Amino acid sequence: MNQIITLLSDWRLRDPYVAMLKGELCQAQPDAQIIDITHYVDKFNLPQTALLMKTSYQSFPEGTVHLLLTNMSLNSTFTPVLLQHNGHWFIGEDNGIFFLMFGQEAALKGYQLADNQGNTLSQMLQLIRLIADDQLSGNTTEYLNFKRMFTETAEHSAENQQIEGTIIYIDAFSNAITDIPVAMFEKAVGNREFTATIQSNGMWTITAHSDYYHGRRDVPLQQRPWFYRNHWLSVGCVYFGRFGAG
Repeated sequence: MNQIITLLSDWRLRDPYVAMLKGELCQAQPDAQIIDITHYVDKFNLPQTALLMKTSYQSFPEGTVHLLLTNMSLNSTFTPVLLQHNGHWFIGEDNGIFFLMFGQEAALKGYQLADNQGNTLSQMLQLIRLIADDQLSGNTTEYLNFKRMFTETAEHSAENQQIEGTIIYIDAFSNAITDIPVAMFEKAVGNREFTATIQSNGMWTITAHSDYYHGRRDVPLQQRPWFYRNHWLSVGCVYFGRFGAG
């Protein structure tokens, strides 16, 4: 099977940088299949990057290489880290992104080039070639000291009968995904009606909210109602549905 490489960044598509990166990848791995996850992460937003990658990567076959490009450029000079997790490869800067994605699930074990000469892009390309040729052993060193990064977490006040959380991501259809854990939401709300209030610089009102649904893994995807709702819940978030400016 040809190598699959995914790209996730905050680069946007107005400039030629994504195309330039793809050109470098095509030269380094001519048979690779390059897939864009998104290039519209909010600028420098690592928690959002972690959410989108953690949500997306399992849709790809094992062995896929995922490039985490948020907060880097084609001229970056940091030494990239290669992480293997659940049969997938992730390459990026150890700026806390790896811990945000998987650090609370398992101990992280990564790799860096033993001879880490050249800029970040050239090192990334070399790591991709080593993965494809199964030659990581002897050409990389172990990397274990991952940077720990924590974000503000949702809080439940039983006394005030409320949960306070943060919207991590709003998709193109104005669906708001929060950092409220499913278990917290289940315990606090159960089957009771609830009101979601959004605090921001503007006035917002909920125009629709989803029925709470925790997807079952034994149900085929085609038979799961609101597949994307279930997909977000699978990474521990509560989905509140569409909202718009009031």
